[in-house]
Amino acid sequence: MTVTRPKVRDDGAGPATSSAPEDRQHPGARSTYDSAVASGFYERDAQGLHGKYDNVRRYWEDQITRQALRGFMMRLVARKRRELARIRVLDLGAGSGEGYQVLTSLRAGSDRIDTQPTNVVPSDILGFYKGIDISPAMVHQGRKLHLDNPKIDFKVGDLSHGLGACRSDLPYDLYYSSYGSLSHLKDGELERVIGDIYEHCGESCIFVADLLGRYSYEWQCYWSQPGEDETNMRHYSMSYLYPESLLPKISVERFPVRYWGAEEFDRFIDGIVSDRGGAIARRVLWDRSIIVGRHMNTGEFNPHAQPIRSAVNRLLAFYHRTDLQTLLFNYGPHHEFSRLNQFFESFQMAWNAVIYDAMEAIDRWKDKAWLDTPPREDFPGPVREAMIAVRKIVRNIEHFRMDDPLANVIEPQLGYNLRNLEVSLQRGLGAGHGLLAIYELKKP
Repeated sequence: MTVTRPKVRDDGAGPATSSAPEDRQHPGARSTYDSAVASGFYERDAQGLHGKYDNVRRYWEDQITRQALRGFMMRLVARKRRELARIRVLDLGAGSGEGYQVLTSLRAGSDRIDTQPTNVVPSDILGFYKGIDISPAMVHQGRKLHLDNPKIDFKVGDLSHGLGACRSDLPYDLYYSSYGSLSHLKDGELERVIGDIYEHCGESCIFVADLLGRYSYEWQCYWSQPGEDETNMRHYSMSYLYPESLLPKISVERFPVRYWGAEEFDRFIDGIVSDRGGAIARRVLWDRSIIVGRHMNTGEFNPHAQPIRSAVNRLLAFYHRTDLQTLLFNYGPHHEFSRLNQFFESFQMAWNAVIYDAMEAIDRWKDKAWLDTPPREDFPGPVREAMIAVRKIVRNIEHFRMDDPLANVIEPQLGYNLRNLEVSLQRGLGAGHGLLAIYELKKP
């Protein structure tokens, strides 16, 4: 597969500054978001092969976010019911309502089949949702989408000043951010946001920090490279939003963002909360989109990155067959990071083993005896589970009676099993495109 590498434009060597407070976020980021919305790149592509809401976003990333959030929200809902109170949500960098869509689609369990699936956050207990975003275009789109819901509000706001006008609101129960919103902030600005959250909440709250993982293979060049001056900011772009045919004709803006390692962010938030006399009652840190991040497709920050996200998008699309060879991952080690090398080498071996086994199962789809034979015992449990699941689908494919069963049944199930493999093997290092960090903050 040929990958077009985008032309990029650096808007200065470091984070931009301005005398106007409302312009504190880098202008390249703001103009990129606004132009992307205006150009329709945030709209949903029917096949899910590209764009903001591609198949990996919908069926992989959002689903993993839901899994990580489920336990926290179930406990919160139970407590609010006992208190005869409803849940209030503040979405930080909300876009057009990303957090609302995730929260209202949370199901109570993934290990059973219910005739009537139960929402973790039923509509009767969600009292109010406010989304704040620096992009007027995104806020306008959010208001338009949720015009008829009186429990939803959107405001333009700049998180570089903390919670700003939201500090005068009643306390919220969930302070939520998604898909790198907080990575636009310098450390001091993020410290102000977290400090404001702690001071603003009631006796306790849930804080979701969805950040760009520092140790993603997409930008291996940043693993050891220091941040620009004292800000720890490094360049990023949203070139992945643009069609490949358009990239040679345009100059894509780069703007500074903060990439976080898990241990680094854990220490950061521990210090903020403990300095204020509080405590973290519960936490979870997950790596999300390991080797399927958006810049695996562009190769903009790592020329050795392979467009595996594109391949997984095809896996999850109806009537699109995938060359499974394009899913195979070939990790190039970093000369300074033995622990991360070990993780990625192990992940590569597990991932590729499942791909190779699926390829053999498809080749031998008539060989029922082989398909019924369990995989080797020396494979780790998550790898064996993925292999067994795919073999069972192939074994029973004749019962599905689906047009093009390879494209429409086997490949999507392979995609879901690769997603489950990531969940089982991730170690919360900041080694994926996204570092999902969820905390329950408590006051004394």
